[in-house]
Amino acid sequence: MLVAYTEDRKRISLIRGWEKEQLEKLRLNHRFVCPVCKAPVRLKLGTKRRWHFSHYGEVKCSIELEAESDYHLLGKEQLYDWIISQHIQALLEPYLSSIHQRPDILVHYDGRYYAIEYQCSPIPLTAFEKRTNGYLQEDITPIWIFGGNRMTRKSSSLFSLSPIEWAALQPHVKLNNFLHYYCSDISQFFSLMNSKSLSSQSALSHLVTSKIRETPFQTIIKGEFSLEQPSNELWLTIKKKWRYSVTPYPNRAQQFFREYCLQQNISHYLYPIEAGWPTKNHQWMETSPHIWQTLILIYLSTYPIQTHFTFKDVYRFIKELIERGVCSTRTLTYYDGHYSYAIMSYLQLLIQCGVIRRTNTKEFIRVKNVQYPQSIDEAIVRDEAFANRFKIN
Repeated sequence: MLVAYTEDRKRISLIRGWEKEQLEKLRLNHRFVCPVCKAPVRLKLGTKRRWHFSHYGEVKCSIELEAESDYHLLGKEQLYDWIISQHIQALLEPYLSSIHQRPDILVHYDGRYYAIEYQCSPIPLTAFEKRTNGYLQEDITPIWIFGGNRMTRKSSSLFSLSPIEWAALQPHVKLNNFLHYYCSDISQFFSLMNSKSLSSQSALSHLVTSKIRETPFQTIIKGEFSLEQPSNELWLTIKKKWRYSVTPYPNRAQQFFREYCLQQNISHYLYPIEAGWPTKNHQWMETSPHIWQTLILIYLSTYPIQTHFTFKDVYRFIKELIERGVCSTRTLTYYDGHYSYAIMSYLQLLIQCGVIRRTNTKEFIRVKNVQYPQSIDEAIVRDEAFANRFKIN
């Protein structure tokens, strides 16, 4: 940590303005304590790591704190300098006693408080939720910025997100969502925009990079980036990959999907044209959209044409698959909603393409049978025609 108190309650921040000789003298004449647990801490002035305070030996602080690397300490310092250089009020590592939490930086901007959490090491999803909810109960907006060392890029537009990175996605009216990383080695932000879920971890995203000195604080907290209208080409490539993909070690959802399709005399490679699309709210589902959406279509086929069914019928079907561990959902801390929203959004797409029709607020009828492609080549052509004809998210 970069902040501690002397025994006479003087706040010492290592951010700037110190010569080593000054700190050595301070260390000689004073004892230091942790601002949180009040336990003694030592001032480390080594040559290999950044100067910092640390607890003695096996002493554990009363709040959960991860060991901070040089990368983390440097990034925290750079982010703090970046904020105050814009004449914005900020406090480094303040302890919020009401919720027993210590954000990396607390910011007061435009009448609101923001807690900046610069997260460079893995933490459990439960710890992420606890910290986030703690800030929210104090009417403080948490802003999670992940270390650039955590960003996993598989290709130009394909990324792997951990559960807490998915949970940290912030909704946006125009961009759908955004997520920030910061690399202290090159002083640069990496921002993922409009992330679309492909599986439990994989996401199709648009990457925006910006130098910290050229990035206003408001851009980070509100995701003020201008992007081109997203193209369907990348998603069509993903659908093609699902059709050709051979997985030697399928997970539970993939194995169930194969067996379920086989029972229906359907090839899992030739899943319906109407399945596998990034509908609104589909990010609530961890399971690949071509799987859970196909399962819904197969389920609906059990209803004869012009037969009524309700949203609750479809919801119960998916809920049972989730309870059995076949399908899975994810935590989206900043979103209002539930995985039922994903189901309803998909039913709305099926209305749009004429598979079902709504009869009232609660009931639907099946209008036509889904025509399964007879070959992958046919499926690819029809996927492209579908994407050109109907609006997808």
